[in-house]
Amino acid sequence: MGFEVVTTFHKEGYEKYGKKMVDTFAEYWPSDIKLTCYYENMDPPDHNYKNVKFEDFNFHCGSRYEKFKALASPWEEKVLGPNGEDPRSHREGPVTPGSRYLFEATRFSHKYYTVDHHRKWFQKERYLVWCDADVVATKKIPHSFLESIVQEDKLWTRVNRPNIYPECGFMIWDDDNKWCDRYFQLMQWMYDEGALFKLQEWHDSYVWWAAEQYVEKEAGAPIGVNLGDGSSRHPFVTGILGQYLDHLKGDRKDTGYSPERK
Repeated sequence: MGFEVVTTFHKEGYEKYGKKMVDTFAEYWPSDIKLTCYYENMDPPDHNYKNVKFEDFNFHCGSRYEKFKALASPWEEKVLGPNGEDPRSHREGPVTPGSRYLFEATRFSHKYYTVDHHRKWFQKERYLVWCDADVVATKKIPHSFLESIVQEDKLWTRVNRPNIYPECGFMIWDDDNKWCDRYFQLMQWMYDEGALFKLQEWHDSYVWWAAEQYVEKEAGAPIGVNLGDGSSRHPFVTGILGQYLDHLKGDRKDTGYSPERK
């Protein structure tokens, strides 16, 4: 049962949190699990870890990303521009500052393009793990833990939140699952052809979730494993992942830890 991990970061993100992610991965993840980091607009980091490699996001994904950026621009301007209006049916008026991220499709597209490229060109193991670059390991992660959070008949593992899209800082896909190709076909349709702009929200977590819902309708059964604990605040760390990982979301990047961890 093999696993490999992928992430992405730009220069500022690497300096603020990505380096710590890479260092703690090398220290605490099993040595036979490889991390591939897609770096953007920077020189490749100077590391010599045997289980970490670096790939240029612009070289591998830049063309698709730029096409999506151009496709997204008029949609984002209509919502996020100076005369923008909230497109959600239950809201009227401009988008509030706290809601802008819901419609920042371009900003959050790097994750999809990184995962999709890695899956098509580099993936060798059965399970592909996405891990945000602001996720740090805090102690040794045994293989048995990773094996315990996947299921033979489930396509992906993620952190659910009640009545809302998942927390997608950590996800696992089973490339052997019969629905995997269909799932990523839908993701490509939503990004490359702009179908995501028909959704209520445009950020990546909502899009991953929408693809799950499409596939579940076709499969007639749930396809996901939930790692959440029922909390809606910071379920990444209050659930079982918090035993080994900390997700330094928002201001937690400055404090260096999540106070919600058990």
